[in-house]
Amino acid sequence: MPFNNHFNLNRFVRLFQQDLLINRTKYLLAILGLGLITYLLTYWFLSSSKGSIMSYAESINIFYMVCFVFFMMGVGVIVGTAFPDFTDKIKTANYLLIPGSTFEKFLVQFLLRIGFFIPIALGIFWIAIRLAKASLLPEMINGNQFFDPVKVPYFEYCLLVTREGKLWDTWQILLMIFGFFSYGTYLFAGSTFFKRYALVKTVVISIILFFSGILFSMLLSNVFYSSPRFFDIQFYAFQVTDNFDSTEFSLLSLSLLSWVFFLPIAYFKLKEKEA
Repeated sequence: MPFNNHFNLNRFVRLFQQDLLINRTKYLLAILGLGLITYLLTYWFLSSSKGSIMSYAESINIFYMVCFVFFMMGVGVIVGTAFPDFTDKIKTANYLLIPGSTFEKFLVQFLLRIGFFIPIALGIFWIAIRLAKASLLPEMINGNQFFDPVKVPYFEYCLLVTREGKLWDTWQILLMIFGFFSYGTYLFAGSTFFKRYALVKTVVISIILFFSGILFSMLLSNVFYSSPRFFDIQFYAFQVTDNFDSTEFSLLSLSLLSWVFFLPIAYFKLKEKEA
C-alpha cells in the first residue's frame, strides 16, 4: 500500500489521537495506579524504617533509590506492553490494516510509552513519594528515641545520584540514566518481537543473558587467570581516563549505545509484520 512508504504528519496525528481515544482509560488508570501504589508502599516502608532513618542519615537516600528502582519496574511493565493488539491474531490483522506507515505506527507507540509516559511517570513518582513523607507523624520509637519527620529530607531526584552528600561522577549519572532508558527500549522492542506474553518472555531472556554473561566471565576467569574458585570473576582493568577504568568504560558504553540497536530492531520487526 502506498501510505506505508512515507511519513505524513496529518495521518500521524490522527493515529495518535485514535490511540489516545481508545486507550485513554487504560493510560489514566496506569498512571493513577502507579502513583497510588508508590504512595502506599513508600509510606509503609518509611513507617517501618523510622529507627534506621534516624540513626543513619544515608539510609534515606538508599531507601529512595530502592523505591525508584521498584517504581521503574512498574514503568517497564507499561513500556513492555506496547502494541497490545499483537496479542491476538484478529486484532493484529486489523491493526496492520489501519492506514498509516510503519514509522507512524512505531512513533505513536514510542511517544506514548516512552516519550510522554516516562516524564509523566517521573512526575507522579516525585509527587507520590513526597506525599508519603509528608504523611509521617512524630512519635517515640524503641521507647526512648523520638522520631521527627521534619528531619527526614523530602525526595529530590538529586538524592538518587548523591552519596554521603557528594554528587556522583558524571559517568555514573549517565550510566544510570541511559541504563534505564536502554532497558526500556529493550522491553519496547520485545513487544514487537513476540506475539503473546511478550513482556514475560523479554524479561526472561534478559535474565538468561545476564546469568549467561556471568557464567561466561567465570569460565574465562578460570581459563586465563586460574582463579582458585570457579565462582570468582577476575578482570584485567586498565585506566581509560583519570576518572574511570576499562570495566567502567565498557558498562557506560553498553548503557549509552544499547538503545541505538533496540529501537531499529523494534521498527524493522514491525515492518516485517506488515510485509
